[in-house]
Amino acid sequence: MVGTADAYLTQTLAGRYRLIRHLADGNFSHVFSAIDQRSSALIAVKMLQPSAAVHPESTVEFKHEGELLERLERSSNVVDLLDSGNSQITVEINGQPVPLSVSFHAMELADGALSELLPLYDELDWLRRLQMFRDVALGTHQMHLQRIVHRDLKASNVVLFDTQSARVAAKVSDLGRSRDLKLPPRFDVDAYAAGRGDMSHAPPEHLWHLGLSSDVALRRADIYLAGSVLYELGTGVGITSLTFADWFAHSSAAAMMSPQDRETAFAAAGRLMTEVHEDALGVLADETPKAIRHLVVDLVRQMCHPDPARRERRFRVERRNPPWGLQWVIRRVDIIIKTLQNSRTMNPTGRGRRRS
Repeated sequence: MVGTADAYLTQTLAGRYRLIRHLADGNFSHVFSAIDQRSSALIAVKMLQPSAAVHPESTVEFKHEGELLERLERSSNVVDLLDSGNSQITVEINGQPVPLSVSFHAMELADGALSELLPLYDELDWLRRLQMFRDVALGTHQMHLQRIVHRDLKASNVVLFDTQSARVAAKVSDLGRSRDLKLPPRFDVDAYAAGRGDMSHAPPEHLWHLGLSSDVALRRADIYLAGSVLYELGTGVGITSLTFADWFAHSSAAAMMSPQDRETAFAAAGRLMTEVHEDALGVLADETPKAIRHLVVDLVRQMCHPDPARRERRFRVERRNPPWGLQWVIRRVDIIIKTLQNSRTMNPTGRGRRRS
């Protein structure tokens, strides 16, 4: 077994991609920056760890991620896949050369992840926050139009790119747990009860192990996750971490219940969840400029509502849009951005929290 990701540095995959720096780790993968020796361009390489071979599910999901990214190659706000394949390499283990076969995805190299900005969220200009969230909503919209749901959307799975206009562009990444709804479910229905993503960001129905494999249920879960990214941009943390501070214990207790008891308990907790949800929205309101406070809070209130059915398009004009896609969210964000810009034109010196 290879001890650390550093053991792969200086390796060249497919005779082309030379690994030069270890950037991050996933559940069963390493991410490196690399040089494309044909073009001399810097790229990112996501490599499946050889140890994942004992977890067939991870191998399937890694291959599936490449297929989904290939389907989404024309999407402006989903990370670009450049190449994908398998490569034979030789690494040194305990002083001995060992041949390995590794799977990899070559992708565009980002300048960072959105999660890296969150510790400094209160210093981040609100216009930039909204522009980045619009990019996230657009990327999710582009996925949904292809009938692909992300299922693990959060700030750490959003990558950032500096642009020539000095604007930071955001793209949705890490589709390892995504699902193609044009294909039948790969797992038993019970496997979807708790979702497939990070439980610390999960929608309430997944914490209660009441998730479903239906298209509608998965779309509504994605809406929650996208709304939580806006909440992260506003407060520095995901909304689930505030509404369910002890999410692990809660999820563990729900897992021990029978399906009928879970549904009964979830229904009984509805009022309390709504109250806690409103408390969390109060935290967001305290961080939001006055001119857009109501609009931002109302959007997150809807997208992250504890009742999945209340996350869908609300206004008559929104219901005219196709059911798949987040055009209605993008439209609302455009209105919020315009409102903020107009307020600054009227009050150009407004600064700090609760800015007007």
